[in-house]
Amino acid sequence: MEIARTVPILGFSGILLALAGLILPSFVPDANWVTTVCESLALVCFAALFFFHFQTIKHFSRQRSTRLGMNSVLMVILVGAIIVLLNFLAARHAPEWDFSETQNFTLSRQTYQVLRTLEEPISIKVFAHERSPHFASFRDLLNTYRKETPKLTVEFIDPERQPDLAKQYAITQIDTVVVEGSKHNVYLNEASENEVTNGLLRATQSAKKRLVFLTGHGEKGLQDQQSSGLSRAQDALTKQGYEVKAFPKMTADVSRGTDVVVIVSPQESLTDDEERLLQEYLQQGGHLLLLVDPRQDSVDRLLRKWGVTLGKGIVVDEEHRLGRGSPTALQIRTFTGHDITDEFTVPILLPVSRHIDFDPEQAGQDWDFVSLAQTSGKSWAEMNPTDTPPQLDPQNDIEGPLTIAAALTAQSSTLPEDQAARIVIVGNSAFATNGYLTYPGNTDFFLKTVAWLAGESHLVSIAPKEPAFHPFVPNPSQEQVLLFFQVLFLPLFTLFLGFSVWKKRQNL
Repeated sequence: MEIARTVPILGFSGILLALAGLILPSFVPDANWVTTVCESLALVCFAALFFFHFQTIKHFSRQRSTRLGMNSVLMVILVGAIIVLLNFLAARHAPEWDFSETQNFTLSRQTYQVLRTLEEPISIKVFAHERSPHFASFRDLLNTYRKETPKLTVEFIDPERQPDLAKQYAITQIDTVVVEGSKHNVYLNEASENEVTNGLLRATQSAKKRLVFLTGHGEKGLQDQQSSGLSRAQDALTKQGYEVKAFPKMTADVSRGTDVVVIVSPQESLTDDEERLLQEYLQQGGHLLLLVDPRQDSVDRLLRKWGVTLGKGIVVDEEHRLGRGSPTALQIRTFTGHDITDEFTVPILLPVSRHIDFDPEQAGQDWDFVSLAQTSGKSWAEMNPTDTPPQLDPQNDIEGPLTIAAALTAQSSTLPEDQAARIVIVGNSAFATNGYLTYPGNTDFFLKTVAWLAGESHLVSIAPKEPAFHPFVPNPSQEQVLLFFQVLFLPLFTLFLGFSVWKKRQNL
């Protein structure tokens, strides 16, 4: 009798201890030893129950009611085990899909490439608390980053509870992120993929690349915030980790330590001394980005030394233009194989452009010329800009396709290939201004061009895509297809269906 009383005690105690061992880790993750003790005691209870009541269990299992009940119990245990296993696998290996329209919860291809090429451990410290405005945004975004590489560690720190640590990192504002690299610490205050990815790049690079914009020949201004200015371009380059400077003219100081010289639509020619310094800079492996507009001859003399001439007319393209707008507003969709334009599928908007020609005989064996972007076969260089709308004159105009952007690489026998001089010429400067830089494709093309010139081919894809509204802008051929489908096909098809139904009912 005494032994029979121990049956419920041992059974319930074993069940309670087993459940406690399973549930406890969810509330106290660090109490592993308590879980082990609970599970061990549960095992002892079940073993004692089996040992002291073996005959009772044997007799009980032979009863008909027991056999019938055991079937139900086994089914419940089996279904429960399946549910537990599915939950366990889902918790450990749960697939994630992003069904949002703008893919807000998916990192861009550029970010994946940056994360996969991280060469050193990076620590990210987020100084925020759960009530701060950007806490959830930083948490969701950085968790996605952390899943992609083990070299990234993320730590959330409440500056109110850990003021010493906040003081050590000179935190003055809540929702501040510190990206710690081996050489730099970068501070961020915006919970966006663009900011975080750029922070990783800036924190891991050994030294900042130096870009110099010449401004003393009527070029567009870096500080100018008007639509024709370059303030957005300067901001984009600074976020990429470049040191951006403005110099009025080409000097020996510019030549020393400058990675890329940028000249944007100069109204006046460079002086002889400036051209000589620029030539010497290129001979020593310098890099030049030159953006020029129609009806400017300020750089013609300079370009002839490299075998390049700029077209005199304005490029017109009936096939690749911006919607039903002027055919001089080019939507460049044809790109050649080059590090800058490799896998480039987004069109570039270039309003009022000129084309670029290259004469290999004039350049000799000094330069390798590559066309980066071209117009369609239905384009031409309009020599009479007063024609409205422009009409092709085969006698005077130059028929396309025409080169709008080109890259030159020096064929030097003294410098290694990766240190050779590089030049990129674009027959338009407006695409890099505040009014057009945000257009899809323009920012990527501008940043990739600068990255290639700066010798950062491995960072060419460092411009993360931000969630944005990208309108569908059809070209004239697509507009005709849409017009035919919507205005003719759909009404006629609906009329045909209605007539068919009416005819069928008449025959019933």
